[in-house]
Amino acid sequence: MSLPSDAILQTVRDNLARELEIAADEVLETSRLDDLPRADSVRLLRVVSRLEREYGLEFDDDQIRDAETVADLVALVLAAQQAVVR
Repeated sequence: MSLPSDAILQTVRDNLARELEIAADEVLETSRLDDLPRADSVRLLRVVSRLEREYGLEFDDDQIRDAETVADLVALVLAAQQAVVR
């Protein structure tokens, strides 16, 4: 069963905020990942790994590399959920 995209957005925002040690309200759907305070590839990969564990999914490496915004991470979760359902 897949979650609504707004619930996924909140989870992504919370995970990014926790990892980057910033307030969740600093993380907008339109935020570029590389523009977030303290964001680097290691921290962002930790977030992706947490999302994979939390949702029981595995993301495609190319899609992870292509994710540029918070909305892209949400889309990544949604796409992976849909692939599992099929």
